Amino acid sequence: MNKAYSILFVALFLFIFSSCKDDDKGEACNYEAQAVNTLQYLGSHNSYRIKTYQPIFDMANTLYSTGTLPSDLNPQEWDYDHVSIVEQLSTYNLRTFELDVYYDPDGGRYYNRQGNVLVFESAESGIPELQEPGYKIIHIPDLDYNTHHYTFEDALETMNTWSNQNPDHEPIYIMIELKASAAGDVAPGLGFATALPYTSQAMEDLEAEVKSVFGEGLGKVITPDQLKGSYATIEEAVKNGNWPQLRESRGKFFFILMGNNESITNYTANHPNLEGRAMFYFTDPGNPNCAFVKYDNPLSDLENIQNAVNTGYMVRTRADAGTWEARNGDTSKRDAAFESGAQIISTDYYRPDPRSGNGDGTWTDYHVKFQDNAAFQPSEVNSTHSCPE
Repeated sequence: MNKAYSILFVALFLFIFSSCKDDDKGEACNYEAQAVNTLQYLGSHNSYRIKTYQPIFDMANTLYSTGTLPSDLNPQEWDYDHVSIVEQLSTYNLRTFELDVYYDPDGGRYYNRQGNVLVFESAESGIPELQEPGYKIIHIPDLDYNTHHYTFEDALETMNTWSNQNPDHEPIYIMIELKASAAGDVAPGLGFATALPYTSQAMEDLEAEVKSVFGEGLGKVITPDQLKGSYATIEEAVKNGNWPQLRESRGKFFFILMGNNESITNYTANHPNLEGRAMFYFTDPGNPNCAFVKYDNPLSDLENIQNAVNTGYMVRTRADAGTWEARNGDTSKRDAAFESGAQIISTDYYRPDPRSGNGDGTWTDYHVKFQDNAAFQPSEVNSTHSCPE
């Protein structure tokens, strides 16, 4: 290479290098300096769930078809399941998860499965973990109980172990739904279990389970205190863009509660601005603790979601619900979820339903994923950069 070409080559290299190192453009190439609320993440709805025990599923369908079950309790909406959470993390690059929990401080409350009696089988589960004290993960006790994780603590330990093995992962968002009703609350006198209320002690026990896995110091958890920083409230911090950057959030977790007024009141009592707490909770804009907002229908709530995202909140929405999109192939809700800018997009179909290729037309290849199976993509609403093509 002659001298002139060498000089030209060096000049071009320096130009390209300096462009990529430029504060704005360089970060646009890798997103590391973008705040976590300018990115969208995919996750699973009822992430722990395995499809309903077949005899109970068949019985429920029969009852529904005869009008015995309420019209809004269609068992067809239970006809899905999930691979393990580790596979969701590793193979499908999901980063948001939803866990349904029931309070069981003495253990054994959900050990028996009374729904099995209705199909002439023993109610006894034979599962030792269900005898232990602590929060249990169940969709509907007695009826829709199959799960990859019987206990909340086991699910957290599984995710934490995976995190330790993959320490540079994008932030993981764990949504915890505090289930306040079971079959026995709806149909008393039939031997079904009832749910316990979320007293102050119940909320302390939940906090303790998070700390039992992630440590008292919560070193791997992004807490309300950290988000609030020096601002007067969490919401003020949110509106002023105090979310951590992606590079600051790698290897870490957010916890967000979904609960009724009683549970949230008991969780926040004596903790103004959630001081010292491990978890956020979904609430409405205007609440001083508001950081996470939930609008589950991106079609009807598109404008609300976009407004919330532009304000600085993180929004959870759903790309599908009740198995219907997987049956009819309708992508309108999925497309609206992407368009909305909602940062947490939940789906039951990060892969097509395994029955979609059976040829009978019952199931389509509907599924939800980002380009190249990425773990995140920039929000169309508030992302400050986009990577060059």
